[in-house]
Amino acid sequence: MRAGTCLERRGTLTRLTGLVLEASGLRVPVGSQCLVKSAEMKPVLAEVVGFSDDRAFLMPAGDMHGLSSGASVVPSLAFVPAPQLGRATQLPSEFDAGRLRLPLGDGLLGRVVDAQGHPMDRMGPISDVVSRTLDREPVNAMDRAPVRDVLDTGVRAINALLTIGRGQRIGLFSGSGVGKSV
Repeated sequence: MRAGTCLERRGTLTRLTGLVLEASGLRVPVGSQCLVKSAEMKPVLAEVVGFSDDRAFLMPAGDMHGLSSGASVVPSLAFVPAPQLGRATQLPSEFDAGRLRLPLGDGLLGRVVDAQGHPMDRMGPISDVVSRTLDREPVNAMDRAPVRDVLDTGVRAINALLTIGRGQRIGLFSGSGVGKSV
C-alpha cells in the first residue's frame, strides 16, 4: 500500500425487508449515519438502528427504489450544513463521528429545510447557525429561567381554569385524529 492511501470501512447490503436494510461486514454503533451506494443510483442516507453479530440494521432516509443485494454500505460523516457553503464539514470530535447533526440558530428563521437541514427554499446557503447532535443532555431544571409570564391561549376557559405560563412544558393527551397538532 502506498503512503497516503486510506482504507475505507465498507459493508455489503444483504437484505431489504420492508423499510429495514441489513448490511454485513460493517461494525458501526447504533445511531451512526451510513451511505448505501449503488452504481445505478445516487447514495441513500441511512441510520443504524440495530445490529446482530456482524449484521447492522439500517433505516433509510431516502428513496430505496433500485437498491439491490450487494450494494456497498459505508459509514458517513453526518451532514453538517456549513455557513456560506451548504456542504458537509468535518465534525468537531471523533465521538460525534457518524451521528446526525442538524443546524440550530437564528439563520433558520423564515427558512424551509428538509429533514437533514438542507435548504429547500432557493434562498442560498444557511448562515448564522451552529450544528448540534440530536441526542444532547437536557438542561438541568434548576438552570432554566423561571416561568413568570402568563401565555394567552385565546381560549378564555383555559386561561381562567388552566393557566399556562410562557415557557412552561405541557402535555396534550387525546385520541388520534382530534387535532392536537393543528
